[in-house]
Amino acid sequence: MIFYMCLTLLAAFVACQASEEIYQILAKDYYASKNLIISPFAIDTILSLVYMGAAGATATELQNYLKLSSEDKQLVTSKYNEVLDGLFQPRADGPTLKLANRIYVNDRFRLKEEYNQVVRDAFHADAQMFSVAGGVDPTESINKWVQEQTNGKILNLLEPDSLKPDVMAVLLNAIYFKGEWQSKFDASNTQEGNFWVTGQETVPVQMMSQTGYFKARYFTDLQAQVIELPYLNSNLSMFLFLPKERDGLRAMEQKISGFSRHMHCMEAVVKLPKFKIEYGEDLKGTLQKLGIRELFTDDSDLSGLLADKANGKISKFAHKAVLDVNEEGAEASAATYGMITNRSSFTMVLSFDHPFAFVIRDQRTIYFQGHVVSP
Repeated sequence: MIFYMCLTLLAAFVACQASEEIYQILAKDYYASKNLIISPFAIDTILSLVYMGAAGATATELQNYLKLSSEDKQLVTSKYNEVLDGLFQPRADGPTLKLANRIYVNDRFRLKEEYNQVVRDAFHADAQMFSVAGGVDPTESINKWVQEQTNGKILNLLEPDSLKPDVMAVLLNAIYFKGEWQSKFDASNTQEGNFWVTGQETVPVQMMSQTGYFKARYFTDLQAQVIELPYLNSNLSMFLFLPKERDGLRAMEQKISGFSRHMHCMEAVVKLPKFKIEYGEDLKGTLQKLGIRELFTDDSDLSGLLADKANGKISKFAHKAVLDVNEEGAEASAATYGMITNRSSFTMVLSFDHPFAFVIRDQRTIYFQGHVVSP
């Protein structure tokens, strides 16, 4: 999963904690009938990187969007120091969750040393120089770095020759996830089934199946069943949201923002299609709808970022993500239970044979969020 920000003379861009709002717009307006996956955490990270170099009204817009209660940027660095330090100490027998930040700077310009130090310490980002002089195209080496950070899942993020001489810097954020289910699906139980893409149309899918004890519940206000599928040796889980009605996805998604509710541990029959989804779009227009406007104009102030230019206009914000789910677990490039107690005698059947939503998260952070309308 990658974010790329191409500060063209001003620049390219960004996203955030309020990325839940981005998701709601995309899910409702643009991807109601398409598969969707984004990484709220990666969006938040790259936007915060930009905020650290912003000033004036530009910083205020970002502060409001990030829902920061204070202008004290030290609070932002403290937050990322804590979160990212945890990510860089993975368990050898647990999921792989890898975040990599890098800033590529045109060798005609310079990063402010203070900014460079902050992002190095707080965001674990490093800076590399690139050159477009003499007909050299730096996109090949940049794309190679992206490919390496995402285990080969994201290829050719930057188009050849897309970095023109007036591009000052490229900010990249790559997030990669691979985890095994705590309770794997037995491949011998996977059978061909039908998935309702509309109320009248089905497509064939490979439907996985297992019965086990999971945290699950039916929520009347959501008109949906929810189940948590934990990953092995981890506090990460995939939460799956199955609307009662085949056409109930849109209404349900408008109600599950920041989902954090109590669920019961019960026996459940889970039928889930194998799926792989990809997303790649420019989020500039969506961000403008959410109040990030000056950043995309000539009045943009990124004077804390680059030493040679006071301003920097965002020209593009590309977000690309991939998620692959199968019997073993999930792999994306965008919690275990101990002893099971308080089991319900009720067996819940969850058949994901029509559009559904999902998040991959731990107790405090949503790393991936999306929906499947056609596996």
